[in-house]
Amino acid sequence: MPEPVPSDRMTEAAAALMVFLTDRQFDAGKINRFSMLCDGLRRSLDQDSRLGLADLLEREAPANDTVRLRSVLFLLTGDLYHYERILHYLMLGADSADPAVLHYTHWCLSRQLFLGVATGDKLASFVPCDLFRYYTSMVRSVARRWGLTPPRTTLRDGPIRRVAVVTNQFTNQGHQPTRDCFDFAARMQDEFGLDVAIINCNALPTRVENVFIPPMIAEVAADLEGVFALKMFGRQVKVASFTGPAFSQDKLRLIVEAIDGYDPDLIVSFGGSNIVADLFADVGARPVVALPTSSGITLSLAPIVLGFEERDHTQAISPLYRAPFARRFRPFTFGYTLPPSDGVRADTGFPDGTPLFAVVGTRLDEEVTGEVLGLFDDILDRCPGAGLVFAGEARELQARLAPLRNHGRMRCLGHVLDIRALYRRCHVFLNPPRQGGGGGAAFALAEGVPVVTYGWGDGASVSGPGFSVADRAAFVARATLLMTDTEAREAAAAAARARFAEIGDRHRCVERLLAYGEEARSLHRAGRNGP
Repeated sequence: MPEPVPSDRMTEAAAALMVFLTDRQFDAGKINRFSMLCDGLRRSLDQDSRLGLADLLEREAPANDTVRLRSVLFLLTGDLYHYERILHYLMLGADSADPAVLHYTHWCLSRQLFLGVATGDKLASFVPCDLFRYYTSMVRSVARRWGLTPPRTTLRDGPIRRVAVVTNQFTNQGHQPTRDCFDFAARMQDEFGLDVAIINCNALPTRVENVFIPPMIAEVAADLEGVFALKMFGRQVKVASFTGPAFSQDKLRLIVEAIDGYDPDLIVSFGGSNIVADLFADVGARPVVALPTSSGITLSLAPIVLGFEERDHTQAISPLYRAPFARRFRPFTFGYTLPPSDGVRADTGFPDGTPLFAVVGTRLDEEVTGEVLGLFDDILDRCPGAGLVFAGEARELQARLAPLRNHGRMRCLGHVLDIRALYRRCHVFLNPPRQGGGGGAAFALAEGVPVVTYGWGDGASVSGPGFSVADRAAFVARATLLMTDTEAREAAAAAARARFAEIGDRHRCVERLLAYGEEARSLHRAGRNGP
């Protein structure tokens, strides 16, 4: 049983938080300091201490800012009760709340769920119940209050000829979802002869709308504005990009009108919580197929929602909430296209011939927690002579390596331009417990680098059960075996390449996507749309 925080430390932490919980004036700097304080307490205090601190705050903090208080209490406890309070508060006042505030809160909250902060039994029902109903209400509120209900179209005869790929975020070729979005669009155009346009809505939050802790501000490629032909990896696709900084009535009206003006036979809703695509889907204005970019439950109002993998994940949803998800689910494999590689040897900071573990991601500061570092430390204890490299931008991770026993055998490489060249120097890919990690795992498999992952999240979906382990002890044992037993590693490397051959056929994925698109058109003609 962990020791409780001494009362003086509890009082000090509560006092520091109360300064921000009672403040009426906020700017970006103050919100960031507030977030850093909460994150520091979440990392440094044990669970019992954080629960005690949350109880103290709930008794003493003012209750006139539900979003601010409950978002902090969730960070301290991981208890989804606090997010339920936020969603119910906003839904009850939906006709008075600014749609931009509803939208901003949705994304702030969803990001914390994606990062795995939530704990407890509520998680199984929170997304298919509370969050899905909130999202549905939000889309309909945007349509109703901003007058954004697209007219229902009459479909042209014949097969699909024109496709709009609608995405929330499209930035640059270093961003994996951007590469995937472009690749799907380019293949539909070049390999299937369709007229395709990417509609880059930039519909993630780009400015703070309330004091939700922590805030979420998405990257926007300001140079991608207007209608143009975008070249990437030797291919070219039409793009209509909207970089306005505010989630507003005017911005969304421009996007909806642009899509209607393009007059697509099919809308591909690329990624979950795709509000613009769902404005069309909810009223059956046009056929829509939702293409998830992550495993698990996808929030979408499309009549067909593809799986990130073949397995029917809706079977894990409580029967009370399953129907709208199970009815629309279709098995699918997301597929992958390998990024280019120039063959230049990657610099790892280790001598040639050093056996290397690889950890790759775009959110390493959040995903590589103290517990994960302890896991890696234990693995290196059992693998004398081996090293470990972290690939991906991280501001804090390097400093957090210092207390580890094996800190001298770990390197932070930052962003690696040629990830395949790095994999060719590595022996084993370690996937931290996280929702994401699909692209990193897929490219490791393609290069014959075996993966070690827990049995959930994108990394597990991509790698398959042959590379998944049940618990921490099994993770350590499997990583150690693959690093120290050459024969076992060679067999796993062959299995890795075979697995990528199985799941990496993007051409076949696009073919299946278009077949589901024809089904969506049939549903549209029959008037069967939405959840």
